[in-house]
Amino acid sequence: MLHRLSTLVSQLLADRDALLRTLRWPVLVWEAVPALPTTVTQTQGLTQTGRRPQARSVEPLVFEVRPRPRTGTSEVTVGRSSECDIVVSEPTVSRMHARFRQEPHTGMWSVTDLESHNGTFQDGVLILPGRPAPLFRQASLRLGGVELLFLQAEAFEQYVRSSALRPPARLTRGG
Repeated sequence: MLHRLSTLVSQLLADRDALLRTLRWPVLVWEAVPALPTTVTQTQGLTQTGRRPQARSVEPLVFEVRPRPRTGTSEVTVGRSSECDIVVSEPTVSRMHARFRQEPHTGMWSVTDLESHNGTFQDGVLILPGRPAPLFRQASLRLGGVELLFLQAEAFEQYVRSSALRPPARLTRGG
């Protein structure tokens, strides 16, 4: 599921418990969304087209790292292909770039690079293709040239609260 950060901030401030019941999965936050992004989607069984931000909008986008219903798998794929669970149509992202997986017995999440062309990095370190890298409370990820934050529920709540408290950027004229 694709969300705008401002929507989640409003929901958190209005009813924290309801939001946290709704968002039961970790999330990926794409803060540096290009001003004119290509289509960004996340599928859930059938393909859903995400809303394109306004041309001047650079509002962060939030993707739930949610496995597809009825597939019986705990894997979530990310890439440019429409076959991925989370689609990020950026030229530096491979068609099938990475896979997120939740270990069924421990609940621990990991990310695996799927032999992408431009690599997957976790906290600045290249992840070896085919080798799962554990994801804890939060992690900075880079898929090609796209920087994302992986956040578990409590880390996401802190992130949303800190975003709500950040004053909007002001453009000033130097003198």
